[in-house]
Amino acid sequence: MSTKSPAVISAILTVGLLIFLAIILLLLQIVALNGFSERQGLTAMGISLACQSLVILLLAALAARSTHFLITRVNWNSILAVAVTVLAATMIGGTLSFLAMIVSIPIVGLR
Repeated sequence: MSTKSPAVISAILTVGLLIFLAIILLLLQIVALNGFSERQGLTAMGISLACQSLVILLLAALAARSTHFLITRVNWNSILAVAVTVLAATMIGGTLSFLAMIVSIPIVGLR
């Protein structure tokens, strides 16, 4: 049985969900930056988006590898492995993206 297609599916689903969360957090950050100058706001959003992009790429690779591991080594059903992996990667990615947003605001405020 090939594990390539479930790994690709889990990576694509993870990327899609994390991009959706990044858009929501970006809108939330725009509201949080009300009162900062335009230059400071763009810098904070740039820092946050750079960190979120890195998180998305790393967790997509992690989702694909962990799906492959769960199917081959642990002998899980492919649907269950994809579901668990996407859920775990999305939770971790959402948390890290939120932290990137929270940390980027005070960093710009110090300048």
